[in-house]
Amino acid sequence: MTPTLIVTRPKAQSDAFAAQVQAAYGQPLSVIVSPLIEIRPVPATVPQVDAVIFTSANGVQAAAALGLPQGLQAWCVGGKTAAAAQAAGFDPITGPGDAEGLLHDILSARPAGSIAHIRGKHARGDLAARLTAAGIDCADIVAYDQVALDLNGPALKALGGQNPVVLPLFSPRSCTILYEQGPFTAPIHAVALSNAVAESLPASQGWSVKIASRPDSAAMLEAVLGQLGDEGTQR
Repeated sequence: MTPTLIVTRPKAQSDAFAAQVQAAYGQPLSVIVSPLIEIRPVPATVPQVDAVIFTSANGVQAAAALGLPQGLQAWCVGGKTAAAAQAAGFDPITGPGDAEGLLHDILSARPAGSIAHIRGKHARGDLAARLTAAGIDCADIVAYDQVALDLNGPALKALGGQNPVVLPLFSPRSCTILYEQGPFTAPIHAVALSNAVAESLPASQGWSVKIASRPDSAAMLEAVLGQLGDEGTQR
């Protein structure tokens, strides 16, 4: 039996990822989009800076509304965020795909001038504080909130059933929001973006957990397709 794929990213990102999976899978697939997070801008003011840090494409979208100058240098967590930054008029530097790696890159480069981390209310890593402690002037700017949402009816029905569910998880916060809405009876096969995401799942939930080979969308697509293929073959 082919498992159900449930995608829980913010709506636009979920739709895009679900379309990628369906196109690459090449056979009928039940897909449910049930966002667990809604991105909502919050009032923010950015001081005059020489560069910005984006740890997600959501930060780029938020920054675009803040009146930052065109061509401003942008340290970006990975390729997708860098592409969004370039499209928004920034001059991106592409990081390795995760916040810790980006922090290492910035610390190694030790850029002159001031930086602002444009982020959401719920963020991990304390990048601005750690950069400031290392002697790099970095402002911490909260420009949007990630508001928790309930699972929709089709997702609850699938998770409360007996058929297998493949569940890509892209952030620790998504894991927390999801788990609080359980328990679930379906056999769940989670695909985590990174070790940090996987570690946010309580060990007692009994789900299988596969971690993408790299913390980016391409590796997540590959891992999800692999998991769908495994489950489809077994049933």
